[in-house]
Amino acid sequence: MTLTAKFNVSLSAFLLLTLVGCGDETISKTGQVSSPFLVSSEPAGAITPTEFKEAASSENEASGDTLAEDAAVGNSLVATEVVLAGKIDAGDLDPFEPGKATFVLSELPDADHAAGDPDHANNCPFCKRKLKNAPKVVVRFVDESGELIAQDAQAMLGVKKGDSVVVKGLAEYQEPINMIQINAESIYRR
Repeated sequence: MTLTAKFNVSLSAFLLLTLVGCGDETISKTGQVSSPFLVSSEPAGAITPTEFKEAASSENEASGDTLAEDAAVGNSLVATEVVLAGKIDAGDLDPFEPGKATFVLSELPDADHAAGDPDHANNCPFCKRKLKNAPKVVVRFVDESGELIAQDAQAMLGVKKGDSVVVKGLAEYQEPINMIQINAESIYRR
């Protein structure tokens, strides 16, 4: 093969790779998602799911027997406006429900305690226990009539498993199953 032929083959291969790209990498750089639920700045006052659980439990104790009885039989309590920060994660399960605008949010590891170590939560028994006992959050995006939007949350919001997000909406803590359900009005991707 002559030098010119080798050059042409190399140039053709380079141009082909440039045009085709490298799979998902080009999508993630240019994949802008537009949704009325996405906000460009983080809402102020974000709390963790554990902090919301503790506040909801304190309110139940202070508000009397009727609400406590409702919680004991599994009834959800009054929804509260809240801003929650967490990570899209459901452990070994898929946090997304296909074709639905919903996902599971988990507690973020304590960044101050981890001191910048990304594997700290996996190695620290205190962090493991705290994350295990934290309530899971079912994040739901609903339409004007209160029905769950029938669109995949990943496509609608441009999020994926492991993303840190801040969600604002009406939430209620369901003590018998240690779960928070939030009908979200907005989401911010950190």
